[in-house]
Amino acid sequence: MSDDLFLFGDDRPAAPEAVTPAPGSIADWQVDLLRKALDARGLTAVEHRKAAIQLAAGRAVESLRALTHDEALRVLSKLGQTPAKTDTSRSAWDEREEDTWIDRL
Repeated sequence: MSDDLFLFGDDRPAAPEAVTPAPGSIADWQVDLLRKALDARGLTAVEHRKAAIQLAAGRAVESLRALTHDEALRVLSKLGQTPAKTDTSRSAWDEREEDTWIDRL
């Protein structure tokens, strides 16, 4: 039976090749955090979101799922360094501290 194992090659088995582990794939929670970080920065257009991710990742990225676990952490870190967009739905008029003459009427 042991003779049958070596019918198609050398008499001794080949040494196992060094296998490099595949980089960890991105987790669902990381995808959610990336989306929230992009939303917080006011990036709603797909092309703006993609540009921000590619800039932070340092390479072309087709989708968030194309990032590895480590890349996602780096992208989140870089997005965290840029300030989130402030709420611009309120005007300076709404943010005034003192009453104006019209408010006193």
